[in-house]
Amino acid sequence: MINSPWKGALCTALAVGMLAAPTAALPASAQEAPQATVAGGVVINEAFVTGGSAAAPYLNKFVELYNPTDTPVSVDGWSLQYRSAAGTTAPTGITALAGTIPARGYFLVRGSSNGPVGEALPAPDIAGNLNTSGSAGTILLARQATAVSPLPVNSVTGHPAVVDLLGYGTSNTFEGTKAAGPGGGQQSMNRTAGADTDNNAADFTLSAAVTPTNSTGTQPPPPPTDPPAEPPVPGAVVPIRDIQGTGTETPLKGTTITTRGKVTAAYPTGGFAGFYLQTPGTGAAEGQTASDAVFVFSPETVASVAPGDYVEVTGTAGEFFGLTQLTVPAGGLSKLTEPAEEVKAVSVPLPATETAREALEGMLLQPAGDFT
Repeated sequence: MINSPWKGALCTALAVGMLAAPTAALPASAQEAPQATVAGGVVINEAFVTGGSAAAPYLNKFVELYNPTDTPVSVDGWSLQYRSAAGTTAPTGITALAGTIPARGYFLVRGSSNGPVGEALPAPDIAGNLNTSGSAGTILLARQATAVSPLPVNSVTGHPAVVDLLGYGTSNTFEGTKAAGPGGGQQSMNRTAGADTDNNAADFTLSAAVTPTNSTGTQPPPPPTDPPAEPPVPGAVVPIRDIQGTGTETPLKGTTITTRGKVTAAYPTGGFAGFYLQTPGTGAAEGQTASDAVFVFSPETVASVAPGDYVEVTGTAGEFFGLTQLTVPAGGLSKLTEPAEEVKAVSVPLPATETAREALEGMLLQPAGDFT
């Protein structure tokens, strides 16, 4: 796809948008077990590893720690560390910790984000950048600020530098048996009834109730309940090139538009939550001034389409980080059965100007020439 503004040779900047907040649910922190079920010491209580992805309830990944004892615990000089599922060397993702976890209290460590989807976390106790995989990996709480090395593979219990460890998905490092990973889904890994048996599979359960809690006990308020949205009413079909226009922004910004096109790429996972549409039969034409393709941001419908589908969509025209898009809600897409000519891949040298790139924004591309 050609994108504008330019972010480097052949970079694809796909548009995504903010999604609704999660529904209210009983927080994991409210499901606290008797202290006797805990082996002792601070534990990883909840891990959410897909923050910012499509349909994510929260913008950032996080790890929530819990102190099951009756005494506050200082984490000064400790760290949260991450190693990839297949890693065998020392962890490379390290977030330094400082502060105190209250007795029978929580401690929230904010991680990185996969994209701009989801609500903000409650104020974290540590605003870190731990970049965990959404499907498999190893998270460990260490009583040192430096990487734990050597860190063995397979089951790791009783390591002098490791306070607690969570291996999930296909990770090669875990306690007892690896826990089930979310597999890119929007669930968190929650400690089961507060238990710490040194067996990740037994101690952690996947839960749709994602409940980040900081050391003050603060959790996000439940979102307001909105009435069901009415599906948009289709209007006269507007050609995609008229939506794009010849300038840097759509001339129809903020208006509800109906258009038709062939799906050239769809991204139901990974945080993009949308697909590209291009006018049937189009490809680059000499002197072209407006693109024949547009990105459709539609978390509710993207899973129902595939490249090659001919569809009609109704949604609101807008811009997202310099990329024209249509935001299409549930009920705003219908598949068409009438014949439609296939899209022609653009085979052009790298467009050298902003105007040239804008004229091909989002169109199917067959790269030509050499790139470095």
